[in-house]
Amino acid sequence: MIVTVATPGFAQSVPTPVSAQTASGSTSAPTRGTLNADQAAAQGVSSDDIVVTGVRESLRSAQAIKRNSDQIVDSVNAQDIGKLPDANTVEALQRITGVQIQRRYGEGATDFDHRTQPAITVRGLTQVSNFIDGRAAISASGGRTLDLEAIPPELLAGIDVFKNPPASTIEGDIAGVVNIRTRLPFDSAGQLISATLKGNYYDRADKFGGSGSALYSNRFATGVGEMGILLNASYARSAYRQDALLIGQFGPIPTGTVIPGAPANAQVPFGEQIYDDGGKRNRIGLAGAFQWQLADNFLLTAQALYSRYKFFRQGKYFYYNNNGNPLTTPLAGSAFTFDDAGYATSGSLGNQVFESSRFDQDLTNTTGNYTLNGKWDVTDRLHARFDAQYLKSSYNADRNGFVISLYDQTGQTPYNATNQSIVDFDLRGSKPVWNVRNPGLLNNPNNYAFTYMADSIQRNDADQLALAYDLDYEVEGDVLKKLRGGLRYSDSSVDLRGTWNGFCLLPSGPNPSCSSANGIPFVRLSTYPELAIAGPSSNFFDGKTLPGGILYPAFSQGSGLFDSLTKTEALFGATPKTAFTPGDLNHQTEKTLAAYAMADYDTDVAGLRIDGTLGVRIVRTRSGSAGTVFNSDGTLVPIEVNREYVKALPSFNLRAHLTDKLQTRFAFSKSFARPNFDQLATNVTLNPATQVSPITGRPSGGSGNPFLRPITSNNYDATIEWYFAPTGSVTLGGFYKTVDGFLAGGTVVRSFNGIAYDIGTTLNTGSGKIKGFEAAYQQFFDFLPGLLSGFGVQANYTFVDSNVSNPFATTGSSIPTQVPLEKLSKNSYNLVGLYEKGPITARLAWSWRGKYLDTTSGSGANGIPQFQKPYASLDSSISYNINEHFAFSVDAVNLTNRMNVTYIGTTSQPLQYTLNDRRFGFSLRATY
Repeated sequence: MIVTVATPGFAQSVPTPVSAQTASGSTSAPTRGTLNADQAAAQGVSSDDIVVTGVRESLRSAQAIKRNSDQIVDSVNAQDIGKLPDANTVEALQRITGVQIQRRYGEGATDFDHRTQPAITVRGLTQVSNFIDGRAAISASGGRTLDLEAIPPELLAGIDVFKNPPASTIEGDIAGVVNIRTRLPFDSAGQLISATLKGNYYDRADKFGGSGSALYSNRFATGVGEMGILLNASYARSAYRQDALLIGQFGPIPTGTVIPGAPANAQVPFGEQIYDDGGKRNRIGLAGAFQWQLADNFLLTAQALYSRYKFFRQGKYFYYNNNGNPLTTPLAGSAFTFDDAGYATSGSLGNQVFESSRFDQDLTNTTGNYTLNGKWDVTDRLHARFDAQYLKSSYNADRNGFVISLYDQTGQTPYNATNQSIVDFDLRGSKPVWNVRNPGLLNNPNNYAFTYMADSIQRNDADQLALAYDLDYEVEGDVLKKLRGGLRYSDSSVDLRGTWNGFCLLPSGPNPSCSSANGIPFVRLSTYPELAIAGPSSNFFDGKTLPGGILYPAFSQGSGLFDSLTKTEALFGATPKTAFTPGDLNHQTEKTLAAYAMADYDTDVAGLRIDGTLGVRIVRTRSGSAGTVFNSDGTLVPIEVNREYVKALPSFNLRAHLTDKLQTRFAFSKSFARPNFDQLATNVTLNPATQVSPITGRPSGGSGNPFLRPITSNNYDATIEWYFAPTGSVTLGGFYKTVDGFLAGGTVVRSFNGIAYDIGTTLNTGSGKIKGFEAAYQQFFDFLPGLLSGFGVQANYTFVDSNVSNPFATTGSSIPTQVPLEKLSKNSYNLVGLYEKGPITARLAWSWRGKYLDTTSGSGANGIPQFQKPYASLDSSISYNINEHFAFSVDAVNLTNRMNVTYIGTTSQPLQYTLNDRRFGFSLRATY
């Protein structure tokens, strides 16, 4: 048999996400029945097959994993990642059926201010487990998932998405598992040296970036067994710019304001904003592996993966501030246009007073994952594995805040402020515009004053130790083929540390309460004219909004964000908060002990071959959260909450081989997802006991909630799969989930000091159902003549329908009681045109997702859901193999320059329009 390879010199090893990694290199032959995923990619290769590389082999390998795995899985392999213009691991995942991604700051990424929300969903759910080489991994952000955007794709051999994992899988998800695979030296037949250099241009930022990666792998025969070593390194630097124009919430025309032709139900915007974001990213990735075949029946594998992700964001904002004015301010007598629902599509607003702010972030996120795995074939039938993992993660973020305002004294309203503007807006074209009639007002530094500053630091750490032991016994019975079992122990600790220090800027000095008498002048910008920069960015939103110029706050020169902030605050007599107080600290521990038992079966029923697995996983979780109770009199009391719960998670997988090429599956499992660590924080703040609610008669307070229950799910899947060629298949799958325990804000009664308080916190409040289906097709058209035989296509489509309770709905309000899951598009699809013939490989990829619920209650919209319109991206790449060692490629992302649009409740009430960079790149790859 000749084993095919997906990257020159490599065969794919695919560890199943079980309690310990199944390292490749075993000399034991697979038995009839279900297969481990590390065997799956190598199946279906006959002695007549030839060695192939490139996209065809990538698709063959990924298809073999899906076809031969003992569970429902979709994969993208090394050539897919290398051949697509993906900047990070999140972007590579969007090609997988059922996976939808978020785009932030020019890449597949999550919002900085919501780092605990993953950038991906699987079938609409964000509660996804992240594995590295089959082992559970977390970051220190306060969430449960690994920061996938921090992992350079150059380090990966592939990515697998397991959608209904069996009992052998480490618990912690209700959506599925994303397993990223790194390379091993025994994947290669011998020595391999590879290097890639890549350059990128980002058109909106008008900046260049690039990356470089190198890999060395070799294996040696020694007197004490064969040894292999692999080293892989990657460095990437990128830039971005994100232009956004906001219209915001609409409201009725005030009584007495005459707008000619306005309908009775007319709605006009309160005001306008722009977001002018820019920044840069740096990624460093290092991976190493050592394998030692001590004997024919014993393999030792040690691996290390280190990543450091630095993200700097300069967030600049220019916005209307109504200073508490509850009414809209349409300009009386001006010309407006309205749509059929009564919402203004163009017009003029008066009494607009603007402020300008900076909220920058400087993030450094590191992850180190270090593992040791031993695989011992005790006998021909009994196989043992031991696995040890230590993961350490840090999450450090520095943040600032700075506001300058066209209000010149405290207590002003839009009606009596000196520096008012008239704004003209038009939302009817392909790109919205708004502008002011007196641009000189906005670019004159003499009109601005300093009003607010803030500083914040975050220093989180996470440590995880996991030990696992697994046994497989091949029974070779008539029905029962294999018994599997194992134990896994994990011990995790998470320290969340964060400050926030904000204050108003008054002549008397910093004022944290921001309370003062009316009529006190603010400190004028002219006092420190160097603390302002011109804006907006060049050709902002294609140059049609605020072309006359505005001003943004600036900081004093310094060696970094916090040094600049410290020097700026000193000018106003302020100092940043750099020491953590008890209220800034939360320490959590979590210890789990899991045991599973599974049976693999394989039999014939009326001439039909049936195989699959049946198992159960028992998990005990012990958690602790330590914090502080802050009494209203200023006294502090330490508090610690310890909990323990046990969950039983059965699973069942069945596969029927209808023909040699046609098979169907059914899968059932129970699963659960633990709440994020930041939601389990213990600190409690109590308001005075004498201030009671007129409704409940109790005083109030606020807290995290260490008593939260895990979110639980029952999962059902069914598929039918036709594999008509090594790289040709049609698959169709349906799924259904019932979920209980979704988290939302609420109030619970808890007693402190013998007094019952209404504590605002996070609660298990929601339940819901998710159902849908997936379809996928791929094929190379080898039957076509000549050069046409190089064409191929990939296509997949996902439909997901969800219905969950809305925690913000109240009786008698217009807020819907049932909403879809946040971040879930009901419809999404990918369509990829392929070409591979001779030295040329090309792809054209179109990724589309339909509208989705962005947030249940956002942007001050009084609980009205906020949606995002459909979005698509057109990406392309073409590669030319100069010879057997060198290849050159070019690629492009976001070719159509598509605009993201969000709206509040109805498309007639647009909220935000966003434009991101188009990315153009080239690369040179050498392999020996």
